[in-house]
Amino acid sequence: MIQLAEGVTIPEDIKSAEWLYSLLERGRGSGTPVRSVVPNVFDKYARLFHPAEDNKGRRTVRWSEVAAWSGRSVHPEMQWEAVCKPVSSTLDPKPWSNPPLVGQCPREVLIPLTELLSIYTNSPQRCWVCFWEGYGGINEAMQRVNKAVPRIQLPDRSYYLLNVPLNKIAKGVFTDKNGLEPLSPSLWWPDDRTWCVATEIDFRWTYIGGSQACINELLDHEQLENLATKPEHRGDYASDVVNGPVYPY
Repeated sequence: MIQLAEGVTIPEDIKSAEWLYSLLERGRGSGTPVRSVVPNVFDKYARLFHPAEDNKGRRTVRWSEVAAWSGRSVHPEMQWEAVCKPVSSTLDPKPWSNPPLVGQCPREVLIPLTELLSIYTNSPQRCWVCFWEGYGGINEAMQRVNKAVPRIQLPDRSYYLLNVPLNKIAKGVFTDKNGLEPLSPSLWWPDDRTWCVATEIDFRWTYIGGSQACINELLDHEQLENLATKPEHRGDYASDVVNGPVYPY
């Protein structure tokens, strides 16, 4: 059974999220660019890749390691489905067992990410998180609380809005008595809006927009695999023109 974790509060209204309405690109006919997921108001952007997993060695596997195995190219718009297919036949075993998570930022990524982002905000105790209403158990959990949880409607998605300290995000905004992995927010930012993080539910990566200093430090982070990206860069399956578009969706 999913419940709100300790420290999570329910806002009175959606005013804290209204800044997103006019800044996110409406519609995704142009191939889901970064600016349709993260507001196009920041100095710099990064695309943080969710790692694959190797169950045999019990370790995480970077996209660059998979690309080295497959003979593919690493670039800001690469797609997992293209990178993981070898250019030619190979007898070398693939370096991963499980592909990167879709729509969920793994906890081993969230922990160092939130630690870094805490340096670049003056309001770490007041962050806003959005959870896609379609996650299993979310609607039931929201109906059990004593107060109505506000919802916001953004391009193509509807989300529940909650308030939580930054250091609680990696631990889990929700608790699950069944012991399932905590859900990560779909969209989150601090009250001073110095950065914004988005994990679109169809993506195997997370976008971050922030100051140049913030993103530069993120790009240099040894624990996190990420590349600089741009608001016009695309995230759809046809975006990887270097390794070859992936069809069908």
